Amino acid sequence: MYKFHRNQQMSFTDFNQPAGMQMDPENRWVKKAASIPWYDIEIKYAALFPSETGMPAKPLQTALGSLMIQKKYDYSDRELVEQIKENAYYQYFIGLPGYSYEAPFAPSLLVEFRKRLTDDILEDINEMMIQFNLPENNEDDNSDNNSHFDGGEDAESKENENSEADNKGTLILDATCAPQNISYPQDINLLNEARENLESITDDICYTYNFYKPRMYRKNARKDYLNLAKCKKRTKKKIRKAIKQQFQYIRRDLGYIDMFVLANGVVLTEKQAKRLTVIKELYEQQKYMYDNNVHSVKDRIVSISQPYIRPIVRGKAKAPVEFGAKLDMSIDENGFARLERLSFDAYVPKKSAWKRLRQYYNLWDNCFSHTFLYVLRKIVV
Repeated sequence: MYKFHRNQQMSFTDFNQPAGMQMDPENRWVKKAASIPWYDIEIKYAALFPSETGMPAKPLQTALGSLMIQKKYDYSDRELVEQIKENAYYQYFIGLPGYSYEAPFAPSLLVEFRKRLTDDILEDINEMMIQFNLPENNEDDNSDNNSHFDGGEDAESKENENSEADNKGTLILDATCAPQNISYPQDINLLNEARENLESITDDICYTYNFYKPRMYRKNARKDYLNLAKCKKRTKKKIRKAIKQQFQYIRRDLGYIDMFVLANGVVLTEKQAKRLTVIKELYEQQKYMYDNNVHSVKDRIVSISQPYIRPIVRGKAKAPVEFGAKLDMSIDENGFARLERLSFDAYVPKKSAWKRLRQYYNLWDNCFSHTFLYVLRKIVV
């Protein structure tokens, strides 16, 4: 259940400060707390709790404020709780009544906060914050109070002005990548991790159903992997040999698990079934690249724990390829940013690229010919 807090953001003077502590009212977290419409957001957040029974949930300001601090400095869940305990400004930002050196919540609750605040809800919250911080137009209130003095002509003129003012300002659009914290995806490392996962699944099955463990040659597989991992000079022949050896171990382990499931009636857990599906797809992709001597495949898996991550080609000297989500961000004239598109699959903004080429062509019309513009268009499309 959720107990709705009808009190809006606590004023800075009402925040209980210990004796001797002098907090700055111009602190950035104090200003940021005043720029967020906590009351309006809490109305939307309270709708996620239809039940009127059960343990009361933490307030919206505590949940959202804590996640904002965590994303700002990339704290872990445990480190975030420690930072909030030690920082009075953080405690004010998340809506606590005063400073107290006690944990406001358990670190495990942050998992529940992230589950409740989904991408759609965060998108709506972002729009609410943008609308809340837009310059207020006081002329509308005055016009409403004096509406009985206005005639029909004034109303028509206002409608015309509003229709003309719909499109105005400057909008900046750009595409970037949000890289994930994963290790660099080398083929031999991915196959070794897949083999170790299969061995772990086999051990769990044998322990649960009291089966004898099959022979999987773990020491030999580990030794073959380390022969390449510790090698300073990796030749193409050594790499292909090590990959082929890992294929053999993985194929044998997959056969054992299929035998348990089909012949012995073993039921895998949901986590094991998902991991097994990812490993099988990874094996098929790696086998295809090995047989065809290529280094790319459609929807290539670069992380077993996060199989949705895809390589994003950036073309930069420092990091030509990044692994994460590709997104389009827009910034208006007021400095507010909006997320226009987010996808883990690589995409090409063809229309925007063609529009930029068209702008360059209009500026340099005297230098470029129509033939060269046609070639550029073919390259982009």
